[in-house]
Amino acid sequence: MGNFWTISLFWGLALLFLALVLFFILPPLLRRDSKREAVDRETVNVAVYRDQLAELKAELESGTLDETQYEAARHELVERLSEDAPQQTAPAASTAGTERRAGFALLLGLPVAAIALYMWLGNPQALLESAASAPVAAVPGEHDPVAMIGSLEARLKTSPDDAEGWFMLARSYATMERFADSANALGRVVELVPPDARLLADYADVLAMAQGRNLQGKPMELIAQALELDPDNQKALNLAASAAYQRQDFAEAVTHWRRLLRQLPPDSEVAAGIAATIQDIEGRQPGGEQPRATQAAASVSGTVTLAPSLRARVQPTDTVFVFAQAANGGRMPLAIAQVDVARLPYRFSLDDSQSMAAGDKLSNHAELVISARVSKSGQAMPRSGDLQGRVDAVRLGSQDVAIVIDSAIP
Repeated sequence: MGNFWTISLFWGLALLFLALVLFFILPPLLRRDSKREAVDRETVNVAVYRDQLAELKAELESGTLDETQYEAARHELVERLSEDAPQQTAPAASTAGTERRAGFALLLGLPVAAIALYMWLGNPQALLESAASAPVAAVPGEHDPVAMIGSLEARLKTSPDDAEGWFMLARSYATMERFADSANALGRVVELVPPDARLLADYADVLAMAQGRNLQGKPMELIAQALELDPDNQKALNLAASAAYQRQDFAEAVTHWRRLLRQLPPDSEVAAGIAATIQDIEGRQPGGEQPRATQAAASVSGTVTLAPSLRARVQPTDTVFVFAQAANGGRMPLAIAQVDVARLPYRFSLDDSQSMAAGDKLSNHAELVISARVSKSGQAMPRSGDLQGRVDAVRLGSQDVAIVIDSAIP
C-alpha cells in the first residue's frame, strides 16, 4: 500500500470515530435550541395579546365599551394568553443561544483539537515510515540476477569510473559463472583503485577460471604482484602454491603452502588438506620425480584431430583446450592442456602435473571423460559457436585415446 492510501485510511478512520462521538453529543444540544424557538413563538403571542388589550382600553376610553364589557373582554384575553403561553423560566430562554453556540463550537473544534493533539503528541512520521519500509523483496525483479546485471551495465555506461559498480558487476558475473566477463570487470577495478593485494588475488582467480583453472600466464603475474604488496595474503599464497604445483615446481608449492599453514587454525579442514598435500609431495622421490611406470599409470594420452568438414570454420591461431573430467559427473577439469589449431593433429598427454587443484588429481579417478574444444574467444569456458569432440569412459592409463573435433556448440 502506498503512502497516499496509508495516510488516507488513517485519517478516514479518525474522522469516522469523531463523527460517532459528535452523533451522541450534538442532538441533545440541538433539541435544547428547539425549545428556544418555542419560547420565541410565545413572545410573539404575548405581544399580539398586548396589542389586543391596548385596543380594548382604547374602546373603553372612547365609550365603545362600558366597564362591564371591557372587564369581560380583558378577562377572556388573559385566559387565552395563559393557555397559549405558559410561564417559562428566564434561564432557559437566556441560555438557549449559548448552548447552540457551544454545540457548533464542539462540532468544529473537536476534530481540529484531536488532529492538533495527535500532531503534537503522536508520531505522524510513522505513517510514512511504515509505507517506506516495505520489504525489499516486494519490488519485482529486485533479486533477478539478469535484471541486476543489466541495470549495473547500463549504469556503468554513464559512470565508467565507478569502481564499486564494476566490482559488484564482477561478483555478479562470477555468480553466474561468466568468468571471462568477471575478469574483465575486475580488470577495470584494478585500473581505477590503488594497488590492493586482495583485489589482485581475486582478479587472478577469476582469470584462471576463465582459462579453465589454468593459473599460468597473466594470473601468475597478478599473484606475484599481490604477494609483493602483502606476502601473507592467504588467497594469493594458495593460488601461488597451486600455480607452482601445476608447473611441477613442487618445492615452491610447498614453500607457499607452509607459509599459508602458519596463518590457519591447525584443526581446520583447509589446514588438514594442505598438510596432506605437502606430505604427498614430500613422499615422492628427490626432485619431485616419480618412477616412469607410475607416471604412465597415472596419465592419459592420445591424439586430437579436426574433422575436415570444420576446417573452414577455424583459424590457425584459435585456441584448442584438451581436458580430462571425472566420469562420475564432475564438471571441473582435473587436468588441462592448451595448444593452437595450427598444431593439429596434436599428440596430448594429461597427468597430475597438469591438475587444476591439488586436492583432486587425475590419478584419483579410474575412469575419465576426455574432451577437446576449439575456443573462438580463447577462453576455456564453452560458448556458442565453439567446436568440440569427446570420448567417454576412458580408463586411467590409456595411451591411445582418439578425439575428433566434429560438432559445434549451439
